[in-house]
Amino acid sequence: MNWETVSSGLGQKVYALWDNSLKLATLDFNSGSGFAKIEYGNEKRSFTIRYEGLFRNKMVMRNEYGVRLGQVNTDSRENFIDLNDEKLLYTLTEGNEPRLIVYKESPDKPLAVCSLKLVNEKGILPSARSSFTTYSLLLALCWCLFSTVTKENVPELV
Repeated sequence: MNWETVSSGLGQKVYALWDNSLKLATLDFNSGSGFAKIEYGNEKRSFTIRYEGLFRNKMVMRNEYGVRLGQVNTDSRENFIDLNDEKLLYTLTEGNEPRLIVYKESPDKPLAVCSLKLVNEKGILPSARSSFTTYSLLLALCWCLFSTVTKENVPELV
């Protein structure tokens, strides 16, 4: 799987999640407002994705009703996502083609591997850009693949 930038405008970015030649999901994200629309299967949902917490150190995803669905956390040992009361671990590989690896126990047994083919943003270093954009794509990926709501409506991916 891979995320690709489909279009980019003033504060508005659209990303598509592809599995070979099959488009699985679309994330339409407005970085100014933190408002996101995700299309996955027959489902279209609206979310807010923004930093919250005392030091604005947690990326949080809320649904259209303001209910917290998930968040990205980092502690001294590992990076993890809390999604619908389930803890998933992740790593981000660096290099020519960065990849997100989502797993439960070990990166050697991944639940999902997703490459990031993102168009460079003007004037922003990849390291500074990566946190907000990557966390947004990570939350959207996990919501699409591991949410109980989407599992009921879309056949499981192999």
